[in-house]
Amino acid sequence: MMKDSYVSRYRREGMRVNRNVYNRQGALIIPAFTLLSSKEIDLLEHLRIGLDDEDVEPGAVVELVDSAIREIKLTFEKIRHSDRIPYDDIRRSILPKVVQISEQTDLKPIFIYLEQHDDYTYKHSIGVAMLARMIGNANGLDGEELQELMLAGLLHDVGKTKVSPFVLNKPDKLTADEFEQIKRHTVYGYELIAGTRGISRRQALAALQHHEREDGSGYPNGRKSKDIDPYSKMIAVADVFHAMISKRVYKEAVPFHKALQALSELAYGSLDPTITLRFVKQIMDLAIGNRVVLSNGLEGKIILVSPDAPAQPLVEVNGTYIDLSKEHTIGLERII
Repeated sequence: MMKDSYVSRYRREGMRVNRNVYNRQGALIIPAFTLLSSKEIDLLEHLRIGLDDEDVEPGAVVELVDSAIREIKLTFEKIRHSDRIPYDDIRRSILPKVVQISEQTDLKPIFIYLEQHDDYTYKHSIGVAMLARMIGNANGLDGEELQELMLAGLLHDVGKTKVSPFVLNKPDKLTADEFEQIKRHTVYGYELIAGTRGISRRQALAALQHHEREDGSGYPNGRKSKDIDPYSKMIAVADVFHAMISKRVYKEAVPFHKALQALSELAYGSLDPTITLRFVKQIMDLAIGNRVVLSNGLEGKIILVSPDAPAQPLVEVNGTYIDLSKEHTIGLERII
């Protein structure tokens, strides 16, 4: 049954409509079994059409996400108590689920659905693995290399199983000693993976180096660009982006387009510029044709994304073209 008052997109995005949705004039606007993305949610909000609980259900993808999170949580708990990574179980059961999830054409509803889970470490592991696959694709990886990178993303934070949950989930500012404990998760992760038969040294390095930075400002060893493995650089981009778009006990989630803009800025300092800008362009290319709101209040449509400044696309506004990479007084406020 439809209601006049609409519900928050964060309750419905990523869900599947189980019946046809019509507007007040009786025209079909959303067919049954559609997975709700931001486009459908925006349309429902514009038309002031709400959905009751019985109008939606978890989609097959949502069920996969839930299953993957349950399994990675159980796996991390086993690692916490045994100091051993069940590599064969992860590769046989969890990794194929992450591959299926990441093959969806619209990942934004999935990332928003991930935010409905409270356990940040587990949903973050799934999110980083999905993003790592995208980044690997954008950088020419395929086959076994892509699988290897995804598994590195899935396990990049496995060292957190050796860090106190109190410190990991502390909502207040960490003390210097607590921050040092957090930083040690990179070393713990490296040791766990390096001691597991079947997992490569590059995957162990991804756990060790995903907080290292191009300018040497990262940890645990303050390495600079040439001394950081390419897999580690790719996982770093995935890790930073997913952390930005995730809600934590101490911060709100950053909107997708704002996170992409921030990521682009980091490409000229702490993150690898080629890997980062290829990823941002990959995401922005999916938005070509979407309507946007600019910082001056005007609405337009994304026409072209430049590889040099992918977060500042060419936008058409009422027949006029605005290149946001050159028009510094106007920015992208929101993708509709």
